[in-house]
Amino acid sequence: MTLHHVCGKCIEGKHQRTSFLKHRVAKVSKLLEIMHTDVCGFMKPTSCGGAWYIVTFIDDFSKTTHVYFLQAKGEVFDKFIAYKVLVENKTSTKIKNLWSNNRGEFVSKKIDGFFGECGIQRQTSALHTPQQNGYVEHVNRTIIECVRSMIFVQGFDLEFWVEMVNMTIYIKNRCPTKVFDS
Repeated sequence: MTLHHVCGKCIEGKHQRTSFLKHRVAKVSKLLEIMHTDVCGFMKPTSCGGAWYIVTFIDDFSKTTHVYFLQAKGEVFDKFIAYKVLVENKTSTKIKNLWSNNRGEFVSKKIDGFFGECGIQRQTSALHTPQQNGYVEHVNRTIIECVRSMIFVQGFDLEFWVEMVNMTIYIKNRCPTKVFDS
C-alpha cells in the first residue's frame, strides 16, 4: 500500500470562496430581466489586438453570454452601451436590472444618469466581495479555464487568448440550458 503525501499548501492554493447566495433571490421569467456583468483581467500577455481585459454580460434568463475585449477598464461603459443596443434590438425588449460588483467600472454619476434615463436598476455587491457576484465570477472562471486548456493542449501562443475566449463563448452559447432544451 502506497501512501501519498498531501501538500497542505497545494490544497489551500486550490480553494475558492463560495458564493454567499446558494439560491437565487430573484426568479426571472423573461429575457433581459436581469443582466450580470463583470470585468476579468489583467491578462498577460496582451492580445494581438492590444486587449488586457474582458467584460462579460450574461442574461440571467437565457444564460446567453457576450464578451467584449478592452485595452483599459475605462472602456466598460462604451461596451455596455454597444451591448445594450445589440440585445435590445435583437429581442425587442429593454434591459431592466444590471447586477455588477461595486468597483469603479459601473459606479459614476454619468452611469447613474444614463441608467436613470433608460430605467435600468443597478444592483451592486458590497466592496471587495466577489462572492456576491458569484454567477458571473463562476462563468468568467470557466471561460479562463477553457482558454488555458485550449492554449496548453494545442500549444498556441498566449497572445491568441482572445480567439480562444471567442471560441469558448461560441460553444457556451450553443449548449443546451434548462430554459432552451435544444
